[in-house]
Amino acid sequence: MIACSLTATAQENADPNMGRAEKMFGFLLQNQTDSLYENLSAQVKSMVQKQQFDGILAKLEPQVGKYQKHGAWETQQVMGQKCYVSMAQFEKAELGALVIFDSEGKMLGIQLVPAAAVKKQ
Repeated sequence: MIACSLTATAQENADPNMGRAEKMFGFLLQNQTDSLYENLSAQVKSMVQKQQFDGILAKLEPQVGKYQKHGAWETQQVMGQKCYVSMAQFEKAELGALVIFDSEGKMLGIQLVPAAAVKKQ
């Protein structure tokens, strides 16, 4: 089982989605597809199936290696949408973990993207 840091910061207190992003990423790391699916917004649930979340990391491992660690969560504007981003280190590559929420704190999406797409210069 992979442990995730859930330390509270002043920024998390101001923006509860910071903690939610960490929690959703933890579900992804632990392949908890039911938990990921249950935290989706109703709008997104109608468009995806729970099985789409199953084994995401296992499918990526041949390309990027095993997960090692990830950094602090930050907010970024990506294509006009407020996103929560953490840089995740794998054995062979660094990826950006990207989580988006609706106004009620329900997840609109979670992705692992090339680091260059979200890394601050």
